[in-house]
Amino acid sequence: MTQDSTVAEIYFDESGHDGENLMGGTTTVFAHGSVHMEVAEASDLVAYLRKKTRAQGEELKAKTVINSGRGLLNELYGPGGKLVGKTQIYLVEKTYHAVGKIIDMLIEEEAYKRGVNLYAHGRAKQLAHDLYQYGPRALGPDGWDELVSGFTSMMRSKQRKGVKETVDGFYEKVDKYRLTSRREKVSKVLGMLWETREHAEEFQSDLEEGIEMRALDPLETSLFQLALEWHSRIKRPISIFHDEQTALTKPMLERILLVANHGIPPGFGMSSQKIELVDIKHVDSKSDPRIQLADISAGFCRQMAEDALRGEAQEEGLEMIRHMVHFNSLWGDSKSWEMIRPRV
Repeated sequence: MTQDSTVAEIYFDESGHDGENLMGGTTTVFAHGSVHMEVAEASDLVAYLRKKTRAQGEELKAKTVINSGRGLLNELYGPGGKLVGKTQIYLVEKTYHAVGKIIDMLIEEEAYKRGVNLYAHGRAKQLAHDLYQYGPRALGPDGWDELVSGFTSMMRSKQRKGVKETVDGFYEKVDKYRLTSRREKVSKVLGMLWETREHAEEFQSDLEEGIEMRALDPLETSLFQLALEWHSRIKRPISIFHDEQTALTKPMLERILLVANHGIPPGFGMSSQKIELVDIKHVDSKSDPRIQLADISAGFCRQMAEDALRGEAQEEGLEMIRHMVHFNSLWGDSKSWEMIRPRV
Protein backbone atom coordinates (compact mmCIF):
# COMPACT_ATOMS: atom_id res chain seq x y z
CA MET A 1 0.00 0.00 0.00
CA THR A 2 1.13 3.51 -0.70
CA GLN A 3 1.54 6.06 2.04
CA ASP A 4 -0.83 8.61 0.47
CA SER A 5 -3.99 7.85 -1.52
CA THR A 6 -4.06 11.28 -3.22
CA VAL A 7 -3.59 10.84 -6.97
CA ALA A 8 -0.52 12.60 -8.40
CA GLU A 9 -0.70 13.97 -11.94
CA ILE A 10 2.28 13.43 -14.25
CA TYR A 11 2.46 15.27 -17.60
CA PHE A 12 4.18 13.79 -20.66
CA ASP A 13 5.50 14.83 -24.05
CA GLU A 14 8.18 13.43 -26.33
CA SER A 15 10.91 14.51 -28.71
CA GLY A 16 12.36 12.65 -31.68
CA HIS A 17 9.48 10.23 -32.06
CA ASP A 18 9.50 8.48 -35.46
CA GLY A 19 7.25 5.63 -34.44
CA GLU A 20 8.47 2.29 -35.76
CA ASN A 21 10.83 3.98 -38.21
CA LEU A 22 13.86 3.36 -36.02
CA MET A 23 16.57 3.38 -38.70
CA GLY A 24 15.29 5.81 -41.32
CA GLY A 25 13.81 8.56 -39.17
CA THR A 26 14.84 12.13 -38.53
CA THR A 27 16.68 11.50 -35.24
CA THR A 28 18.95 8.87 -33.70
CA VAL A 29 17.53 9.33 -30.20
CA PHE A 30 14.00 9.32 -28.79
CA ALA A 31 13.37 11.20 -25.54
CA HIS A 32 10.18 10.82 -23.50
CA GLY A 33 9.72 13.70 -21.07
CA SER A 34 7.62 13.86 -17.92
CA VAL A 35 6.90 16.60 -15.38
CA HIS A 36 5.35 16.56 -11.91
CA MET A 37 4.49 20.00 -10.51
CA GLU A 38 1.51 22.16 -9.59
CA VAL A 39 -0.26 23.96 -12.43
CA ALA A 40 0.13 27.43 -10.86
CA GLU A 41 3.90 26.99 -10.55
CA ALA A 42 4.09 25.67 -14.12
CA SER A 43 2.00 28.56 -15.44
CA ASP A 44 4.27 31.11 -13.80
CA LEU A 45 7.35 29.38 -15.17
CA VAL A 46 6.03 29.23 -18.73
CA ALA A 47 5.03 32.89 -18.54
CA TYR A 48 8.56 33.72 -17.36
CA LEU A 49 10.11 31.70 -20.19
CA ARG A 50 7.87 33.35 -22.77
CA LYS A 51 8.94 36.76 -21.54
CA LYS A 52 12.64 35.87 -21.51
CA THR A 53 12.54 34.33 -25.00
CA ARG A 54 10.03 36.82 -26.44
CA ALA A 55 8.02 33.87 -27.71
CA GLN A 56 5.15 34.90 -29.97
CA GLY A 57 3.44 31.61 -30.75
CA GLU A 58 0.43 30.23 -28.94
CA GLU A 59 2.56 27.43 -27.51
CA LEU A 60 6.09 27.61 -26.06
CA LYS A 61 8.30 25.08 -27.88
CA ALA A 62 11.55 23.41 -26.93
CA LYS A 63 13.50 24.93 -29.83
CA THR A 64 12.69 28.46 -28.65
CA VAL A 65 14.07 27.87 -25.16
CA ILE A 66 17.11 25.85 -26.31
CA ASN A 67 18.11 28.53 -28.83
CA SER A 68 17.87 31.24 -26.18
CA GLY A 69 21.22 30.19 -24.73
CA ARG A 70 22.71 28.32 -21.81
CA GLY A 71 21.85 31.02 -19.28
CA LEU A 72 18.14 30.29 -19.37
CA LEU A 73 18.72 26.54 -19.58
CA ASN A 74 20.87 26.78 -16.46
CA GLU A 75 18.00 28.51 -14.66
CA LEU A 76 15.86 25.47 -15.45
CA TYR A 77 18.29 22.56 -15.09
CA GLY A 78 21.42 23.84 -13.36
CA PRO A 79 22.06 23.67 -9.59
CA GLY A 80 18.85 24.71 -7.83
CA GLY A 81 17.11 25.04 -11.20
CA LYS A 82 13.37 25.52 -11.43
CA LEU A 83 12.80 22.06 -12.94
CA VAL A 84 15.37 20.08 -10.97
CA GLY A 85 13.62 17.17 -9.26
CA LYS A 86 10.40 17.84 -11.16
CA THR A 87 11.19 16.29 -14.53
CA GLN A 88 12.35 12.88 -15.69
CA ILE A 89 13.42 11.77 -19.18
CA TYR A 90 13.60 8.28 -20.64
CA LEU A 91 16.11 8.01 -23.50
CA VAL A 92 16.08 5.47 -26.31
CA GLU A 93 19.06 5.04 -28.63
CA LYS A 94 17.10 3.85 -31.64
CA THR A 95 19.66 1.50 -33.18
CA TYR A 96 20.16 -0.27 -29.86
CA HIS A 97 16.39 -0.53 -29.44
CA ALA A 98 16.14 -2.13 -32.90
CA VAL A 99 18.86 -4.64 -32.03
CA GLY A 100 17.07 -5.51 -28.80
CA LYS A 101 13.91 -6.18 -30.77
CA ILE A 102 15.78 -8.64 -33.00
CA ILE A 103 16.46 -10.63 -29.84
CA ASP A 104 13.02 -10.17 -28.23
CA MET A 105 10.79 -10.68 -31.26
CA LEU A 106 12.65 -13.49 -33.04
CA ILE A 107 15.53 -15.16 -31.18
CA GLU A 108 13.76 -15.23 -27.81
CA GLU A 109 10.60 -16.64 -29.43
CA GLU A 110 12.57 -19.54 -30.89
CA ALA A 111 14.37 -20.13 -27.60
CA TYR A 112 11.07 -20.16 -25.70
CA LYS A 113 9.70 -22.72 -28.17
CA ARG A 114 12.65 -24.96 -27.28
CA GLY A 115 12.14 -24.51 -23.55
CA VAL A 116 15.00 -22.05 -23.02
CA ASN A 117 14.53 -18.84 -20.99
CA LEU A 118 16.87 -16.25 -22.50
CA TYR A 119 15.87 -13.69 -19.90
CA ALA A 120 17.39 -15.78 -17.12
CA HIS A 121 20.77 -14.47 -15.98
CA GLY A 122 20.70 -11.66 -18.54
CA ARG A 123 21.34 -13.88 -21.56
CA ALA A 124 19.02 -11.95 -23.88
CA LYS A 125 20.64 -8.67 -22.88
CA GLN A 126 24.10 -10.13 -23.52
CA LEU A 127 23.10 -11.29 -27.00
CA ALA A 128 21.80 -7.79 -27.80
CA HIS A 129 25.01 -6.27 -26.45
CA ASP A 130 27.20 -8.59 -28.54
CA LEU A 131 25.28 -7.89 -31.74
CA TYR A 132 25.21 -4.12 -31.15
CA GLN A 133 28.82 -3.84 -29.99
CA TYR A 134 30.49 -5.98 -32.65
CA GLY A 135 27.99 -5.98 -35.50
CA PRO A 136 29.22 -2.86 -37.33
CA ARG A 137 32.80 -4.19 -37.39
CA ALA A 138 31.77 -7.74 -38.24
CA LEU A 139 29.56 -6.76 -41.19
CA GLY A 140 30.95 -3.36 -42.17
CA PRO A 141 28.88 -0.15 -41.85
CA ASP A 142 26.81 -0.81 -44.99
CA GLY A 143 26.15 -4.45 -44.14
CA TRP A 144 25.20 -3.56 -40.57
CA ASP A 145 22.75 -0.90 -41.72
CA GLU A 146 21.28 -3.25 -44.33
CA LEU A 147 20.67 -5.97 -41.74
CA VAL A 148 19.11 -3.82 -39.01
CA SER A 149 17.13 -1.64 -41.45
CA GLY A 150 15.86 -4.79 -43.14
CA PHE A 151 14.63 -6.15 -39.81
CA THR A 152 12.82 -2.95 -38.81
CA SER A 153 11.22 -2.65 -42.24
CA MET A 154 10.00 -6.26 -42.13
CA MET A 155 8.56 -6.00 -38.62
CA ARG A 156 6.89 -2.60 -38.96
CA SER A 157 3.11 -2.60 -39.05
CA LYS A 158 3.13 0.02 -41.84
CA GLN A 159 5.72 1.62 -44.10
CA ARG A 160 4.74 4.77 -45.97
CA LYS A 161 7.95 5.30 -47.94
CA GLY A 162 9.95 2.75 -49.88
CA VAL A 163 9.26 -0.96 -50.25
CA LYS A 164 8.59 -2.99 -47.10
CA GLU A 165 11.15 -5.76 -46.55
CA THR A 166 9.84 -9.28 -47.13
CA VAL A 167 10.60 -12.32 -45.00
CA ASP A 168 12.47 -13.86 -47.95
CA GLY A 169 14.53 -10.72 -48.46
CA PHE A 170 15.47 -10.38 -44.80
CA TYR A 171 16.54 -14.00 -44.37
CA GLU A 172 18.63 -13.80 -47.52
CA LYS A 173 20.55 -11.03 -45.76
CA VAL A 174 20.82 -13.06 -42.56
CA ASP A 175 22.14 -16.03 -44.54
CA LYS A 176 24.72 -13.88 -46.31
CA TYR A 177 26.02 -12.17 -43.19
CA ARG A 178 26.04 -15.21 -40.92
CA LEU A 179 28.49 -16.80 -43.34
CA THR A 180 30.65 -13.70 -43.89
CA SER A 181 30.70 -12.17 -40.37
CA ARG A 182 34.20 -11.37 -39.11
CA ARG A 183 33.35 -11.71 -35.41
CA GLU A 184 32.56 -15.00 -33.67
CA LYS A 185 30.05 -13.47 -31.27
CA VAL A 186 28.12 -11.88 -34.14
CA SER A 187 28.22 -15.10 -36.16
CA LYS A 188 26.70 -16.90 -33.16
CA VAL A 189 23.79 -14.45 -32.89
CA LEU A 190 23.16 -14.50 -36.64
CA GLY A 191 23.20 -18.30 -36.56
CA MET A 192 20.46 -18.19 -33.94
CA LEU A 193 18.56 -15.59 -36.01
CA TRP A 194 18.71 -17.87 -39.07
CA GLU A 195 16.55 -20.39 -37.17
CA THR A 196 13.72 -17.94 -36.49
CA ARG A 197 12.01 -17.63 -39.87
CA GLU A 198 8.71 -19.19 -38.78
CA HIS A 199 8.26 -16.52 -36.10
CA ALA A 200 8.77 -13.73 -38.63
CA GLU A 201 6.22 -15.39 -40.91
CA GLU A 202 3.71 -15.71 -38.06
CA PHE A 203 4.17 -12.03 -37.23
CA GLN A 204 3.56 -11.03 -40.87
CA SER A 205 0.45 -13.21 -40.95
CA ASP A 206 -0.92 -11.42 -37.90
CA LEU A 207 -0.27 -8.06 -39.56
CA GLU A 208 -2.09 -9.17 -42.70
CA GLU A 209 -5.08 -10.20 -40.59
CA GLY A 210 -5.26 -6.67 -39.21
CA ILE A 211 -4.09 -7.44 -35.68
CA GLU A 212 -2.78 -4.14 -34.30
CA MET A 213 0.87 -4.38 -33.31
CA ARG A 214 3.34 -1.53 -33.07
CA ALA A 215 6.03 -3.68 -31.53
CA LEU A 216 8.97 -1.49 -32.58
CA ASP A 217 7.61 1.82 -31.27
CA PRO A 218 9.47 2.76 -28.03
CA LEU A 219 6.53 4.78 -26.65
CA GLU A 220 4.98 1.96 -24.64
CA THR A 221 8.23 0.92 -22.96
CA SER A 222 9.28 4.46 -22.09
CA LEU A 223 5.89 5.49 -20.73
CA PHE A 224 5.71 2.41 -18.52
CA GLN A 225 9.26 2.86 -17.20
CA LEU A 226 8.62 6.50 -16.35
CA ALA A 227 5.36 5.57 -14.60
CA LEU A 228 7.23 2.98 -12.50
CA GLU A 229 9.86 5.51 -11.45
CA TRP A 230 7.42 8.29 -10.58
CA HIS A 231 5.32 5.90 -8.51
CA SER A 232 8.46 4.74 -6.71
CA ARG A 233 9.55 8.31 -6.00
CA ILE A 234 6.35 9.88 -4.76
CA LYS A 235 4.69 6.72 -3.35
CA ARG A 236 1.21 7.70 -4.44
CA PRO A 237 -1.26 6.55 -7.09
CA ILE A 238 -0.57 8.39 -10.35
CA SER A 239 -2.51 9.55 -13.40
CA ILE A 240 -0.76 10.28 -16.69
CA PHE A 241 -1.69 13.16 -18.96
CA HIS A 242 0.00 12.88 -22.35
CA ASP A 243 0.22 15.30 -25.25
CA GLU A 244 -2.06 14.15 -28.06
CA GLN A 245 -0.28 11.26 -29.74
CA THR A 246 -1.96 8.96 -32.27
CA ALA A 247 0.63 6.23 -31.66
CA LEU A 248 -0.73 5.86 -28.11
CA THR A 249 -3.72 3.86 -29.25
CA LYS A 250 -6.58 2.74 -27.04
CA PRO A 251 -5.40 -0.93 -27.00
CA MET A 252 -1.89 0.17 -26.04
CA LEU A 253 -3.15 2.36 -23.18
CA GLU A 254 -5.40 -0.42 -21.93
CA ARG A 255 -2.45 -2.83 -21.99
CA ILE A 256 -0.24 -0.43 -20.02
CA LEU A 257 -2.95 0.06 -17.39
CA LEU A 258 -3.52 -3.69 -17.12
CA VAL A 259 0.17 -4.56 -16.68
CA ALA A 260 0.76 -1.65 -14.30
CA ASN A 261 -2.05 -2.62 -11.93
CA HIS A 262 -1.97 -6.42 -12.24
CA GLY A 263 1.61 -7.20 -13.24
CA ILE A 264 3.08 -9.16 -16.14
CA PRO A 265 1.07 -12.36 -16.71
CA PRO A 266 2.72 -15.53 -15.32
CA GLY A 267 4.58 -17.67 -17.81
CA PHE A 268 6.68 -14.89 -19.32
CA GLY A 269 9.60 -15.58 -17.00
CA MET A 270 9.97 -11.87 -16.21
CA SER A 271 9.89 -9.97 -12.93
CA SER A 272 6.69 -8.08 -12.37
CA GLN A 273 6.22 -4.70 -10.67
CA LYS A 274 2.73 -3.45 -9.88
CA ILE A 275 1.90 0.22 -9.46
CA GLU A 276 -1.26 2.21 -8.85
CA LEU A 277 -1.77 3.77 -12.27
CA VAL A 278 -5.26 5.27 -12.24
CA ASP A 279 -5.63 6.53 -15.80
CA ILE A 280 -3.88 7.71 -18.96
CA LYS A 281 -5.47 10.59 -20.85
CA HIS A 282 -4.59 12.71 -23.87
CA VAL A 283 -4.29 16.47 -23.34
CA ASP A 284 -3.81 19.30 -25.84
CA SER A 285 -0.37 20.75 -25.15
CA LYS A 286 -1.76 24.27 -25.52
CA SER A 287 -4.12 23.69 -22.61
CA ASP A 288 -1.60 22.84 -19.89
CA PRO A 289 1.81 24.42 -19.27
CA ARG A 290 3.18 21.19 -17.79
CA ILE A 291 2.94 19.50 -21.20
CA GLN A 292 5.00 22.36 -22.64
CA LEU A 293 7.63 21.99 -19.92
CA ALA A 294 7.80 18.24 -20.62
CA ASP A 295 8.36 19.05 -24.29
CA ILE A 296 11.15 21.51 -23.51
CA SER A 297 12.86 19.05 -21.17
CA ALA A 298 12.60 16.17 -23.65
CA GLY A 299 13.88 18.31 -26.51
CA PHE A 300 16.90 19.60 -24.60
CA CYS A 301 17.76 16.18 -23.23
CA ARG A 302 17.50 14.57 -26.67
CA GLN A 303 19.79 17.20 -28.19
CA MET A 304 22.44 16.65 -25.52
CA ALA A 305 22.16 12.86 -25.85
CA GLU A 306 22.60 13.01 -29.62
CA ASP A 307 25.62 15.26 -29.17
CA ALA A 308 27.08 12.70 -26.76
CA LEU A 309 26.44 9.88 -29.22
CA ARG A 310 28.41 11.83 -31.85
CA GLY A 311 31.15 12.66 -29.35
CA GLU A 312 30.35 16.38 -29.54
CA ALA A 313 28.63 17.07 -26.22
CA GLN A 314 29.81 19.86 -23.93
CA GLU A 315 30.20 19.10 -20.24
CA GLU A 316 28.07 22.07 -19.19
CA GLY A 317 25.05 20.73 -21.05
CA LEU A 318 25.64 17.16 -19.90
CA GLU A 319 25.71 18.27 -16.27
CA MET A 320 22.26 19.81 -16.74
CA ILE A 321 20.61 16.62 -17.99
CA ARG A 322 22.16 14.03 -15.68
CA HIS A 323 19.63 14.50 -12.91
CA MET A 324 16.79 14.02 -15.43
CA VAL A 325 17.83 10.90 -17.32
CA HIS A 326 16.15 7.65 -16.31
CA PHE A 327 18.74 5.16 -15.03
CA ASN A 328 17.25 2.31 -17.08
CA SER A 329 17.08 4.09 -20.42
CA LEU A 330 17.61 1.98 -23.56
CA TRP A 331 21.18 2.87 -24.50
CA GLY A 332 23.86 0.68 -26.00
CA ASP A 333 26.85 2.95 -26.66
CA SER A 334 28.91 2.70 -23.47
CA LYS A 335 31.18 5.68 -24.16
CA SER A 336 28.36 8.19 -24.60
CA TRP A 337 26.32 6.66 -21.76
CA GLU A 338 29.26 7.22 -19.42
CA MET A 339 29.09 10.89 -20.43
CA ILE A 340 25.33 11.07 -19.89
CA ARG A 341 25.11 8.98 -16.71
CA PRO A 342 28.66 8.58 -15.34
CA ARG A 343 29.22 5.93 -12.70
CA VAL A 344 29.69 7.43 -9.27
